[in-house]
Amino acid sequence: MPRRAALAALLALAACREDPNALRNQGEDCVSCHKPDGKAPRALFTVSGTIFRSAGGEPRETGARDVALTLTDASGRQLELKTNPGGNFYSREALRFPVRVALRTAPDGAPRLGPEGVCAHGDCNLCHSYEKPVAGARGRLVQPP
Repeated sequence: MPRRAALAALLALAACREDPNALRNQGEDCVSCHKPDGKAPRALFTVSGTIFRSAGGEPRETGARDVALTLTDASGRQLELKTNPGGNFYSREALRFPVRVALRTAPDGAPRLGPEGVCAHGDCNLCHSYEKPVAGARGRLVQPP
């Protein structure tokens, strides 16, 4: 791990009051472990992912903290999430897919609305990959300007 990324991860860990495991594995497929037969079956996620500071940069750079997400599911229900110091977000709340996502820098940045009807599941990092985006994703999720 590059020195700067390691330092950023340590600072994020020191600032975090939640489970330190929630700060790791930025950009990786969260749901592969957070499912009934995965490595973390006690913490099942319905939606999860990472938001980064930039589209380029290090593949394993620390994510962007304090980015607010508003997810609107197929029934019109809204779920508000915020990234932790490592840039990760997750929820166990039930959602009806597809969902529409809006990102904004917390607390009151201008929202950036994602396309309608394209998020068919909650494993955001699966499509928003640094190396090989799939399903029409433009690459990894990036904080709004």
